[in-house]
Amino acid sequence: METAMGFYRPEPFERATATYVWLGLRVPGALIVEVEGNAPRYTTGIQLVRDPRFVGGLKIDVMGWTGPLSSGTQSYKVRHTFQGVFHPTIVVHGSNKTEVVEVKQIPHEEADAFLQALDAA
Repeated sequence: METAMGFYRPEPFERATATYVWLGLRVPGALIVEVEGNAPRYTTGIQLVRDPRFVGGLKIDVMGWTGPLSSGTQSYKVRHTFQGVFHPTIVVHGSNKTEVVEVKQIPHEEADAFLQALDAA
């Protein structure tokens, strides 16, 4: 019996958005990053991972487990929240491209309504 092994690697993406929610004075806000695309078949565990070695801002890698290798793709959409300081742009990196994404801002006064709508979606 042959064992198929998966590979942890960058995954392709088509679209990325970023929204920073201001949570109050002297309180770190929440950066919500959403990515969608088409990954190779048999890809699981797609996640957004902060690159700790990137200098000059914030870089998010689109990572997942792919294998066994096959033809065809499957669509996916993933969201992750990062706590921290505001950056006007972030870098999103996948296997097919690296993209600079403008970060939309949600003021503190609108944070509760925005987060409730996000949870309902």
